[in-house]
Amino acid sequence: MELRHLRYFVAVGEEEHFGRAAERLHVVQPALTRQVRQLEEEIGCALFERLKRGVRLTEAGKSFLEEARRLLADLGRSVDRTQLVAQGKVGRLRVGFSDTATYSGELPSILRTFRARWPDVRLELFPSSSVVAGEQLRRQEVDVAFVYVVPADLRELKTHTISVERWVLALPQAHPLVKSERVKLGDLKREPFVWFPRPVAPPLHDRVLAACHAAGLTLNIVQEVSNPTTMLSLVASGIGVTFTITSAEKTKPDSVVLRKVDDLRVTAELSAIWRGDNKVPALQKFIETVRQQFTGIARH
Repeated sequence: MELRHLRYFVAVGEEEHFGRAAERLHVVQPALTRQVRQLEEEIGCALFERLKRGVRLTEAGKSFLEEARRLLADLGRSVDRTQLVAQGKVGRLRVGFSDTATYSGELPSILRTFRARWPDVRLELFPSSSVVAGEQLRRQEVDVAFVYVVPADLRELKTHTISVERWVLALPQAHPLVKSERVKLGDLKREPFVWFPRPVAPPLHDRVLAACHAAGLTLNIVQEVSNPTTMLSLVASGIGVTFTITSAEKTKPDSVVLRKVDDLRVTAELSAIWRGDNKVPALQKFIETVRQQFTGIARH
């Protein structure tokens, strides 16, 4: 049984006439009659009663007409969906991102815009750290990631820089340095620090500590915390001070104050990263959205 058998049968069943069905299908009547007979032989029962003028569906034929219509409709929907998937208009897209990638508002804005444009693409979101998101991309567990640490030695890697942020000092509101006109790294030699373990983001960790070392500052780390939001909560509680990125201003506790440090000239780049060998059509639509929204680099 082939698809043309179903289409021919439906046309004859709806027209109840081989001649009109042949005209509708743009085929010659003998070929249509032969195809319908083949279908009846395949099924093993008569689908039509042959009349002097036209044909009439048997009870079996009426039942099969309903099923054939359903099958053809399902096939049509499947073809339509397949075409939409190929165009990137439906399907799914897996997005990994670091916790801090949501601070500045760029990532939420991208997600809102993409959902508005392509509502039939299901976004699956995987919050984590920059390093974990990068590894998820390497293992092809996500399609695109938003990170401050770009994975090394990934030949297929494509990137688009969204923003560049400066590292700043986070202090409890009552801290004396809040009222200082200028803050330098040397002013922090006796301060207790809340900091993140190096494996969370080795490049960022090392760049900040190298700047501190150059200024003669060794951090007095009293608490290590992996989550940046928790770090700021501990600062608010008076456990210590920390360094964070400028966009934390939008999400920090009210009792935390951010101050620039004159000789801490370390930046963090938020980048969208994806694999060039990933052929998921929805990914191409997503990257188009990213590039359209952020043609230049935002600086915070």
